Amino acid sequence: MKYSFFLLLTCLVCACTQDNQTSSDPDVNNVKVTVNIQRLDKELFACKSKDEILALFKKQPAFFSNYFQIPLEGFEKLADQLLPLIQNQGLREFYNQSQEGGFFGNQNLENDFRSAFQHLKYYYPDFKEPKIYTIFSGFFGQGTLPNRELMVSDTAIYIGLDYFLGKKGRFLPDIYDYQLRKATPDAIAPLSILLLSQKYNLTNPKDKTLLSDMVWYGKSYVFAHTMLPEKADTLFIGYSGEQLAGSYEFQKNIWAHFIDNQLLYNTQDPIKAKYVGERPLTPEIGKDCPGSIGRWLGWRIVGKYFDENENLKIQDLMKQTDAQKIFEASKYKGLPDDE
Repeated sequence: MKYSFFLLLTCLVCACTQDNQTSSDPDVNNVKVTVNIQRLDKELFACKSKDEILALFKKQPAFFSNYFQIPLEGFEKLADQLLPLIQNQGLREFYNQSQEGGFFGNQNLENDFRSAFQHLKYYYPDFKEPKIYTIFSGFFGQGTLPNRELMVSDTAIYIGLDYFLGKKGRFLPDIYDYQLRKATPDAIAPLSILLLSQKYNLTNPKDKTLLSDMVWYGKSYVFAHTMLPEKADTLFIGYSGEQLAGSYEFQKNIWAHFIDNQLLYNTQDPIKAKYVGERPLTPEIGKDCPGSIGRWLGWRIVGKYFDENENLKIQDLMKQTDAQKIFEASKYKGLPDDE
């Protein structure tokens, strides 16, 4: 099947970027939450000696042990490794760039998490705001220590700011170009809420089909967008505006590929990985089809199911484990919303 994208008009990009947003966003301004951001990056770069670094480690032992995946008895060695790094002129210039207004020298990160936490507490009153910790280590441990960019749990969110300066960063992390779209300051809160959604996103462990995986991802995107409704779809899925608009415009072709190749009920992991795994493109469909296209289709399916059931609460959606039921009730057939 010949399948290609082209540069669509700006109005189409904007329209499709808003595709999965709902118009029933509640007023959460009076929901009280605490956004506690510990700027350990500033404290680390203020250190002038090994002893000062060790004192910082002693003040936040859990963070430094977890983030650098090192036992407490390894702090001496870690301090010896970090001291020359934070004294390096090139790295200090890189760090200073991160503190500029266009990156993290503003209140955007705090505002984004406040909005997300207010929505979470509105829908889940028992939600406890995790503490947020930021660090900057010049990609220390990259390639050997996983998840240096973002670590999320019920109680804490660890953010490696050096991984989120995007293409404008003085230095770039060792990731592919397409992944840099999700490596910007604006993407931190959306990606964090996507990870937090796993706590609420129930599934049927016996259902090993690609459809089940697609619906699971779709639920996570609907959840995250419900908690951050003002954020563009591109920040959640990591597509460019043109890719998102092209996927929407050509979804009939994409859907036909899934149906013609009987993919929805496929249970083979290598096959499923081609459509929901991290990839720059999905060449099986076309040379310009973006990667993880199955996740996007799952978002379309779940989005239609959620939007067309006005009485369905986000809490109930996340508890729904029957992917087939969601798919059938969505009545999705690979068409834009107005067809």
